[in-house]
Amino acid sequence: MFSKSFWDEIGITLSGLCAIHCLFFPVAIALLPLWPVAESVHLWTHPILFLLIVPTVIFALRHSNIPRRIPVLLYLGLAIVALAWIFHEWLGLWGESLVTLAGSTLLVTGHWFNYKFHQNKHKAGCEV
Repeated sequence: MFSKSFWDEIGITLSGLCAIHCLFFPVAIALLPLWPVAESVHLWTHPILFLLIVPTVIFALRHSNIPRRIPVLLYLGLAIVALAWIFHEWLGLWGESLVTLAGSTLLVTGHWFNYKFHQNKHKAGCEV
């Protein structure tokens, strides 16, 4: 149905959007006079992005014979993003942003390694 790298490309995009959101939102709060509107958008962004990121991790890892570091990076990144979302009030705006950014970085790195692994595996299979 989809190529093996499709889910990694989607995962990199979504995790990148998550990171951009975390970097941009604190600045946007300072600049937006419409605080109630911005806050409601911010509150819905996390569950929506998380619900989109979970299937990309699952589908990206559905193939066997991948190096162990890839699932570790992806599951750890997913767990960190989930913890940032769950503990956002305790972490505060900047803490939440930093923790989510760390999780997003792990997700992007894991998807990138998975993407490169499948590209190299495909090239090796074509040369045989």
